[in-house]
Amino acid sequence: MSFPTSLTARTFAALIAFAAIAAPQGARAQSPILEQIRESGTIMMGYREGALPFSFSDIKGQPSGYAVDLCLRVAEAARQKLGLKDLKVRWLPLTAQSRVPAVMNGLVAVDCAPNTNTAERQRQVAFSVSHYVSVVRMLVRADSGIQSFGDLRGKVVVTSVGSTGDRHVRRLKAQYAYNDVYAKDHNESFLLLESGRAQAFVLDDVVLYGLRANSKNPAQYTVAGPALSVERNALMLPKSDPEWKQLVDQTLTSVFAGPDVVALQKRWFQQPIGPRGINLALTPSPEVLAAWKHPTDEATE
Repeated sequence: MSFPTSLTARTFAALIAFAAIAAPQGARAQSPILEQIRESGTIMMGYREGALPFSFSDIKGQPSGYAVDLCLRVAEAARQKLGLKDLKVRWLPLTAQSRVPAVMNGLVAVDCAPNTNTAERQRQVAFSVSHYVSVVRMLVRADSGIQSFGDLRGKVVVTSVGSTGDRHVRRLKAQYAYNDVYAKDHNESFLLLESGRAQAFVLDDVVLYGLRANSKNPAQYTVAGPALSVERNALMLPKSDPEWKQLVDQTLTSVFAGPDVVALQKRWFQQPIGPRGINLALTPSPEVLAAWKHPTDEATE
């Protein structure tokens, strides 16, 4: 398969408008997505530019990460199913806020990121079986003295708009009397913490570890606080295309059942990765191992 340069985020609004106008009406093939892939010889996939180790831009600006690798296996499965000699993969950078509209409007066949599968989101989009399990906590400066949400009174807490952290920050604001701000993506959220404009950053812990490890001085930051929720991470898919979801789920289940998932875990969580060549040194938790052994698309809540 060939891998063209990803589309820029600036094209997102225009693509949304085009998709709304050009979306075909009436009956289509059993799997509209597979039919579109067959006709175009191309599959469009979404990714994050700063959600290491799941989905991020590497030193050459190309999509990389654990979820990206899983999506490439899905693309190969689609190519084989359709009997195509070649399949081009095109990438669209998305944020936590833009991912749902992009999937709903058919701009991407799948979003390759640590998307939390929730009952609320399932009303708009579908999810694959879970590919990882993480915990929502907070990233703080190591010298801040912040160990729990009780230490945040009067301080500024940041998270990325549309993320699972967004939900928790809004929910707990009145109880702990902090000030909340919402950044457009994870990199901007971390910048607010790094510059001192925020004192805590709430998000999935694995992504927080990735952002910390990729910072100029990782020792300055620590992941702290209680587990606000356990998150089942999955690939995000358009609704109403069960044949496409079945192909995605079968591909992931096959990966999880063999040695490939162990190799992926070691590559992205236990070896140097990213522009700085950092090693998260994270082994799979019992919850992650259970998600691989018993694949499910059950929502977190």
